[in-house]
Amino acid sequence: MAHEEKHEGGEDVKGGKDAMGGIHIGRKDLWLVAGGALGALALLGLGKASKKVRPAAVGAVREGYAFKEWLAGKAEKLKEDVEDIVAEGVHQYHQDLAATADTVRKEKDILEKIEKVVEEKLARVKTGQGEG
Repeated sequence: MAHEEKHEGGEDVKGGKDAMGGIHIGRKDLWLVAGGALGALALLGLGKASKKVRPAAVGAVREGYAFKEWLAGKAEKLKEDVEDIVAEGVHQYHQDLAATADTVRKEKDILEKIEKVVEEKLARVKTGQGEG
């Protein structure tokens, strides 16, 4: 029980597909063909005009390439600068860490000396009290 319709050309269509399998060109297809034809004509015209346009196009490409190279150089320099800054920062961090460790060691030595002096004085005070 397929659905059958009659379209403008009098052709039978079953389920939305052509029964005769013919070629049908719609408006969109015509615009596509016309656009392709205009594109082909433009290419042919460009071939003739290329003698005038080519030097300008080559110059534009040359300048674009020079800009790309300049930009790549600047990017490489920036990358090196950032790497140098990071390396210098890490080096300073390690120096500060070593300096802090030295300071802590010196403070520990001083505290140990103070502790010995205090213990000796306490020992003298205790021996002095024990005698007195």
